[in-house]
Amino acid sequence: MPITTQRDRLVFFHDVDVIDRAPGALGRLAEEFEVTVPAYPGFEGQFDVLDRGWEGWESAADLAHHIRRSERWMSGDPVHLVGAGFGGWVALELALLAPERLASLVLVAPYGVKLFSRMDRDFEDVLLLDADEQITLGWADPDRCHGLRMPGYPADLSDEENEVAFAERETIARYAWKPFMHSRQLTRWVHTIDVPTLVVAGDADRLLHAGHSRLLAERLPRATYVEIPDAGHYPYLEQPELFHDALGDFYAQVKGA
Repeated sequence: MPITTQRDRLVFFHDVDVIDRAPGALGRLAEEFEVTVPAYPGFEGQFDVLDRGWEGWESAADLAHHIRRSERWMSGDPVHLVGAGFGGWVALELALLAPERLASLVLVAPYGVKLFSRMDRDFEDVLLLDADEQITLGWADPDRCHGLRMPGYPADLSDEENEVAFAERETIARYAWKPFMHSRQLTRWVHTIDVPTLVVAGDADRLLHAGHSRLLAERLPRATYVEIPDAGHYPYLEQPELFHDALGDFYAQVKGA
C-alpha cells in the first residue's frame, strides 16, 4: 500500500558499518518521503568539523544533542525518524530529548539499551569482528551482503579509504566503548518515550542478543514489533520490499490516528 499521499519528512540515522547517505538507499521510501540522511561528525572524512570538539563526546547522547541544536529539519513540522543499529541508538536519545519533534519513530535492531543481565552480552563487539564474522553474524545470506564498509573491506579499498575506515572505527569507540554500545541513562528512561514506535528486526540477526529488539518493544509504551523473515541485522537492505511493507502499514496507522 502507498505510505503517504504527501511528501512528509523522513530522517534516517544510518548504522556505523553500512554508510550510504544517498536517499535512494532506502528504496521506495525515498520516493514517498522527503528523505534526509544526516552525517555524523567523525565519519566519512568529516574529522575537522566542530573544531574537532566531537572528540570529547562519550556517547550517542552527545551526537543527539548536536543534531538537536544544529540540524535545520529540527524546526517546522515533526518528522518521521528512522534509526538503524547505532543510528537507532541516536534516534532513541533524540526521542528522549525532543519527543515533540517526532511524528513517529522506527527502530531497526537498535543498539543503545542494555536489557539482559550484567553477565550477558547484549551486542556483539563490532569493533573486534573481522569482515567475515561481521557478514556471518549480520546477514541471513552472506551472498546478499552489500553496503558494508570497514577496514580492509571491500578488499579493493584505496589507502585513503582504508585510512577513513580506521578513523571511523576510532570514532565508534569514542561514542560507544564504555559502557559498550549502550547508555545506562537511556536504559533507565527508555520506558518514558511516548512516541508512536515501530521496532523492526530480522529473524537471523546475530549481532544482537536473541530477542533483544522484541524485548525493547515491550519496554516502549507505544511500540509494536515486526520481525522480517530471512533477514539479518540490515532488513532494509536484505529484504527491502518486506521492510517497506512493514513501514507502510505502520505509517498508515500513524496517519489514521
